[in-house]
Amino acid sequence: MTDAWQSARIEEIQAAPPANEPSYWKEWTDDDGYAGRWHSIREHFGIEAFGVNGCQGSAGEELIVPHEEVSFGGQEELYVVVQGRASFTLDGETVELGPGGLLYVPPHVQRAGTALETPTTLLMVGGVAGKPFEPDWEA
Repeated sequence: MTDAWQSARIEEIQAAPPANEPSYWKEWTDDDGYAGRWHSIREHFGIEAFGVNGCQGSAGEELIVPHEEVSFGGQEELYVVVQGRASFTLDGETVELGPGGLLYVPPHVQRAGTALETPTTLLMVGGVAGKPFEPDWEA
């Protein structure tokens, strides 16, 4: 590895605290396995400019827990389906995407996502417009 660049595969990256604890997700999901499917990409690489995570799941498993981002600082999010197919619920409307599919979601939209195929891999990138990235879940 060099100090100029790094590489990794999503599935090799583990969830970082507090996302690695099933209790962290209890507010949003009853799925005890969710924490094990979460990948803390920003922490892994030491990225400071934007938030980025990954989530993998089998058909029927949650990829995005139900939430909106206004309550969490107003983050805009971009979801990228890397592998498989996913169904997204956005303010009650359903959108399905396959590999290479992109979905932009503004902060006020209630969202959730589910894997439609096994395996499905989702990449999530986010940040607050006009502000430096500051994760609200870290001390």
